[in-house]
Amino acid sequence: MKTQRELDLLVDLAKLLKKYGPEPFESLAVSISSPEMTQHLLVILTQAAKIGRSIPKTKRETGPKEKPSVPRSLATLESVEQGKYQLLMSFYTDLIAKKFLPSLRDVKEFAIDSGLPEVRAKSRQRAISPLIGSLVKLPNEQLVAKIQSLKRYDMGDRSLEGWSNLILDKH
Repeated sequence: MKTQRELDLLVDLAKLLKKYGPEPFESLAVSISSPEMTQHLLVILTQAAKIGRSIPKTKRETGPKEKPSVPRSLATLESVEQGKYQLLMSFYTDLIAKKFLPSLRDVKEFAIDSGLPEVRAKSRQRAISPLIGSLVKLPNEQLVAKIQSLKRYDMGDRSLEGWSNLILDKH
């Protein structure tokens, strides 16, 4: 053996024993001892190395996560009702940043408490778009009231004082 990498390659080949069983290994060992098979194996390994060098090595980029796209219902609203769009866009940004409704349960409960259609999603991120879609359909007055009530009762402060303020309805 010349290098540790060659030894590692042989170890990896030996790990294939479990997959193929001992018989193919024995027959391969007998075949390799013949000069024709040695030559054939030499050609195969050389060609595999050439192909391996010609394949460009690509690294997976682990850049910043893509921001979720703006829900379609919100994007279409921009040209129609600018004020409503601004309000919902601000709310949407806060939702993405988890400033409000930090869990899937919170999103679902908010929808139910607000009289909106039930949000059926398996993750919080997927629940935001249907929630925004339901809010778009509300009149401006109701929309403002629902968002303001949510902001007033935000559970961001989970300290004892925060809970007591919530219970005693202090602002």
